[in-house]
Amino acid sequence: MKRLSLCVLTLTLGGCHLVRSRPQAPLAPPEVANSIQFPSWSKDGSTTVEGHQLKALQIALEDFLPPGTSPPKDADAMTRCLYTLDTYDAWLVRGERMTFVHFTPNEAERCGLKPEVMDPGASYAISDDGVILKRD
Repeated sequence: MKRLSLCVLTLTLGGCHLVRSRPQAPLAPPEVANSIQFPSWSKDGSTTVEGHQLKALQIALEDFLPPGTSPPKDADAMTRCLYTLDTYDAWLVRGERMTFVHFTPNEAERCGLKPEVMDPGASYAISDDGVILKRD
């Protein structure tokens, strides 16, 4: 019985890293990957999102558009657009032991739709320990 329990525990724990809360991004075929040349990395030539900001962005994003969220089946074009992550830009501002994140839509450029009067974006204040302090 001990051996069976140990085997089940080993299989369960060993497979934990295979469970994903969201689908893994698709990988390009090797011929495409082989044609890609990475740039020379430098702080001046890139955008740096520091650890606390990256964590805050992930938390805000998963709250704003949770993984697997999709528009209703009978949704109009604007609703479908606003349910699409690619529609949004994210602005980050570092505060004292927190990061402010604001998602703002660009429905005209990204969906070809006339922007509506209301602002369907969202703002978050996320503490460095990962707590949503405020959302608006």
